[in-house]
Amino acid sequence: MNIFIDESGSFVNAPSVGAFNTIAAYMSPESDRIALQRILVSLKRAVGARSNSEIKLKHLSEQQYFNFLSELSSLSGALYAVATDSGLNHPAEVAVHQAEQVARIVVHKDKMHYQAAKEGLLALSTRLASLSPQLYVQLQCQVNLIEAIIRNGILYFVQRKPKHLGAFRWRIDQKNSTKTEYETAFQQVLPAYLQTISLRDPMPMLIGADYSAFSRFDWAPEEKPTYLRDAYGLEINEDELATNIGMLVRENLEFVDSQKNQGVQVADLLASGLRRCLRCEFSDNDSSAFLLGRLMVQNDKGNPPVQLLGFSKAEVTVDSQSGRMVRIMERSARAMLVGPRRAT
Repeated sequence: MNIFIDESGSFVNAPSVGAFNTIAAYMSPESDRIALQRILVSLKRAVGARSNSEIKLKHLSEQQYFNFLSELSSLSGALYAVATDSGLNHPAEVAVHQAEQVARIVVHKDKMHYQAAKEGLLALSTRLASLSPQLYVQLQCQVNLIEAIIRNGILYFVQRKPKHLGAFRWRIDQKNSTKTEYETAFQQVLPAYLQTISLRDPMPMLIGADYSAFSRFDWAPEEKPTYLRDAYGLEINEDELATNIGMLVRENLEFVDSQKNQGVQVADLLASGLRRCLRCEFSDNDSSAFLLGRLMVQNDKGNPPVQLLGFSKAEVTVDSQSGRMVRIMERSARAMLVGPRRAT
């Protein structure tokens, strides 16, 4: 399974609401690779660009972009996305959120048996604390996006392309030729965050579905980590640690140059289009929301297919026009389940 990820926007606090930034992931089975490349190359030719060049949303007419989205909807791939309104992310509230996350990393430090482990936690908390507010917001959006892929994407594709769940290739757009502080922090924080989320809200599994390919990510009984019990004295259901989250996300994760990766170029166009749609900057915003929604999958618990992330403890809402775009996406999104089977 190929997962291509890119973002749109700077994630810097904005003076007014409606200033959305987005991170999008296009989850695409390997069997779609050639067809996906063909659609992208055809789009480039339509605007007079070379097949080995990179095009952006600004290079396309609205109709060309809508045609591109329509062609993508004929493939098996699915769009997962997280958006945040920088006009609602007040610096003081982001700083509080960041400080709380930093504190949580080391809250159980003294219970750990090994000094190296304690030092590792301290280094991780220091790195997280050193991120600028906009990079911290971006990091939280990206972690939540990958959690949504693991939670909802696997459930969606195990019903449709189960044999493609034996390997995951994560390809994320890099911003510099050398590894950045952000990329280092992301790769260190991600597995710990995901494992914590999975304990609080375990990944749903579908009764009767074919998880044979995905089972290579299962912990063997003798390999299941015991650190939660040994270090923290926490007793948990053994089944809640069935999936080796670290292996799933770390085995094949790379930050790549988007000019050399067509899948990441697709993710860039989707992230940019979603951002423009939520900002209501298309001439025909309703059509953009409908076409983007056709690439998404209905979420569980009544949540919209695009996750809206905020950093305030107070209840805040997006503006009415952006909210209407999200509701259109929700109505046009694909169904999660293909039959009468139920999720556990």
